[in-house]
Amino acid sequence: MPHALIGHTGFVGSTLKRQTRFEHLFNRSNIADVAAQAYDTVVCSAAPAQKWIANREPEADWKNVQALIKALDSIVCDHFVLISTVDVFANPTDVDESTPVATNGLHPYGLHRRRLEEFVESRFRSRMIVRLPGLVGPGLRKNVIFDLHNNNNVHAIDSRGRFQFYPMVNLNADIQAARREDIDLLHLTGAPLSVSEVALQGFDLPFDNAISDAPASYNMLSRHAAGPGGSPGYQYDRRAVLTAIRAYHQTEPTDSGLA
Repeated sequence: MPHALIGHTGFVGSTLKRQTRFEHLFNRSNIADVAAQAYDTVVCSAAPAQKWIANREPEADWKNVQALIKALDSIVCDHFVLISTVDVFANPTDVDESTPVATNGLHPYGLHRRRLEEFVESRFRSRMIVRLPGLVGPGLRKNVIFDLHNNNNVHAIDSRGRFQFYPMVNLNADIQAARREDIDLLHLTGAPLSVSEVALQGFDLPFDNAISDAPASYNMLSRHAAGPGGSPGYQYDRRAVLTAIRAYHQTEPTDSGLA
């Protein structure tokens, strides 16, 4: 049976298209056609990724997620993969796959994506939910790495923030490895880095800018972290993540539209 990708025009979907073959590609324009046949594997990376828009316009965001759920409910497949986010946790510090997700007080972006996870858990017997932190790789269009690379609103970035970045060049390989292990919930993550460290080690840019009383801090862990590039709790250690950031900076064109 064929394989399908939902959300093929976004950053994650576009990355997966380059890494493996999908016979059927869907996005918002043709999602109604997804029910036309059965599939071997369906990968969904279609939930809107703009966190600030979702939190500013929660009703519109929930409407979009509900429409996606309705489309997914029509799917027949042997295995379903949902690309999700660390932001389902209100406090993304020292959390792994065994950590319960508390939705009380959770911001709309995280709450709506947790509801999507819950739907997938109840709807598909064979499934994998993959939670990602910040990302780095070809075609990146947002986050602090993109902003540093393009000198975009750098004055609004707190250098003390600590973030995690996943090297997207490995996404399909890591998903397939987890599938072979029958993992149904997976955190793919790298060792946390401060923004000042990212700027200096990734961009050769000394950066000291304290603007927040409570800088963001992420530390998503994985119980499935193993391999030569990893360290306890993370698939990718500090060195591996910085290498991915340097590769992005050295090969990615800058966005002239931001000048």
